[in-house]
Amino acid sequence: MVKLSFVLLAISASLLAVAEAKANPGACFLQVPKNPLSAQGLATPYILKKGNCDQTAGDQQVFVEATVFDPATKTFGVYHPLVINEGSKPLIAPVVPKLPKNAIVGLWFGANSDSVTLTGDIAGGNCVNGLSSTDVFGQVAFCNAEPFFKAVHAADKAGGANVVIPPIGKDVHGDACPTTRYFGIIDQDQSDNVITTYLMKGKGFAQSTKANKKQLKSFAEFSNGSDNALVAELIDPAIKCKPFKAPSMMEPGVLLGSMALNELHATKQRGHPALIPYADPMVLSNNKVSIRKTNAYRKGVDQPLIAHLSQATTKSYCTRYDRIAPAYIKRIAKQIQGRPSPTPEVATNLLTFMGQRYLASWTNLGCDVTLKKTSAITVTMDGKGVATKVHFNQSKPIKK
Repeated sequence: MVKLSFVLLAISASLLAVAEAKANPGACFLQVPKNPLSAQGLATPYILKKGNCDQTAGDQQVFVEATVFDPATKTFGVYHPLVINEGSKPLIAPVVPKLPKNAIVGLWFGANSDSVTLTGDIAGGNCVNGLSSTDVFGQVAFCNAEPFFKAVHAADKAGGANVVIPPIGKDVHGDACPTTRYFGIIDQDQSDNVITTYLMKGKGFAQSTKANKKQLKSFAEFSNGSDNALVAELIDPAIKCKPFKAPSMMEPGVLLGSMALNELHATKQRGHPALIPYADPMVLSNNKVSIRKTNAYRKGVDQPLIAHLSQATTKSYCTRYDRIAPAYIKRIAKQIQGRPSPTPEVATNLLTFMGQRYLASWTNLGCDVTLKKTSAITVTMDGKGVATKVHFNQSKPIKK
């Protein structure tokens, strides 16, 4: 879930970056390496600049995820560029990926901090961090996303022997599997953050591969607080769905999911998809709604653009959220209640997490005010504020 934060978009000088970070608590500055879309650029560590953020701190970590498309074979690969602290070196040198000829590389960024601001070779990566140097998305950024998605859809439309984007499939109940755009499992700002994980030992970092785990022997593995990971790694296995994955470009025999693959998969969803509404905190511009910023974000996650604010209203979003999510969460409750919570400090299991997440999103989006209705889901919390039980109710009009 994103917290609203406005920081500088791109500052090349290290001292200025540090100064700005001190002035913006929760703002992280990440240096993009030279030629970030090349094999060598992918294998060059990103530098988390000194200031407010430290890659060893759970609420300050930043992640990078690359998805690679080969137009010749219509296949994908996933690679995790490494992020390290300024002034340090990788525990183990990152693997240099073998890119296919004419490969199209896209990069997606996620942060556990309030926001991430890209510095360095932004132009070389065709990176988008927001609208301007003072108006960024927050926890998310993209590089070369729009050309990547255009190339994939062109190949998918052309057809041929290979299936570019696989069908969604059916869940344990025979319903269509949920995607990152299904109102049954989204929150206030779906389509954000990545599935990348890293290894940490002491104050050093390495890519998460079997070889690196074996070499390090003892380590901690950490990840991005990600809606994409929630769907692909937690919900899908519980309800017998198969997420869209591709071979790792860091080690053989391993399949990895990614934000880009999830968004591509979501384009196969039928019905009304959950698309970024103009009230999403990530696309507000100086606390005001913005068609330009909404479209800038939608381009980065392969969503249709809007010409009018009426095409992305919070009222429409909340109406479908109210009608679909509580019923779906209740339908899969049996399958997810025995699964672990992604954040035990918030909820005791995956069911209570989904209930608490829905309730928080209902309030954060202002659905109660917009629809003048109560939430159809409430939760019981213990003395520490952890959700322990979910209650499914009938959403009712709020009396003045």
